[in-house]
Amino acid sequence: MIEVLFIQIPAGANRDKMFAGLRSVVSKECYAEVLGYGNKEVALRRLLGEALVRFALKKYWNLTSEDYRIDRGEKGKPFIVGVENVFFNISHSGDYVVCAVSDWEIGIDIEKRAKARMEVAGRFFHGEEVAQLKMLEEDKQDQLFFNYWSVKESFLKYIGTGLTRPLNSFIVSFSGGDVSLFEGGNKLPLYVHACPVDDGYACHVCCEYEELTGIHEIFLEEITGC
Repeated sequence: MIEVLFIQIPAGANRDKMFAGLRSVVSKECYAEVLGYGNKEVALRRLLGEALVRFALKKYWNLTSEDYRIDRGEKGKPFIVGVENVFFNISHSGDYVVCAVSDWEIGIDIEKRAKARMEVAGRFFHGEEVAQLKMLEEDKQDQLFFNYWSVKESFLKYIGTGLTRPLNSFIVSFSGGDVSLFEGGNKLPLYVHACPVDDGYACHVCCEYEELTGIHEIFLEEITGC
């Protein structure tokens, strides 16, 4: 099973009201942590991420907050303590927060599309990926750049290293609608799925399942109950 949930932050929404509504949904530790954030938008996305996770755990496993604890690994990847075979991952960019849950390990990333940053690609992407980007016209180059970035992040989050592992240590290959990962010339036994959250964003999930179970938009009222 692999389910992807996403929430769009409503334009012009009252941030104070959203914070108040989310306070009873997330853990006390999470809420106390975000109070120290200097950026209120980052704090809100942190709250929404944990709220999505807890919503998903209740929806798909009927788990309440008393059944588990959320902790972080050595490299910062969050995981569930107290329940076996339950995994999740969170990402946010722009107006969206996304969450993937599964009974196997998983990684998800979302990136808001903009202009391709070829100087970044040249420094951090694999040479074969840079060559592919240089062959494209501007619009297609922009699209592929953020597809590469999202896929790479999803894989690094899947393995739990984050950006401590170089982005050029593996190759992302797109062929039709399929995405493949190669390391040292060998294709990795993983699946990467595009998540059509919004045309203005690149979103991919890396996992061990050949197919996604579902992609669902969640609204704030569903999470907070008000």
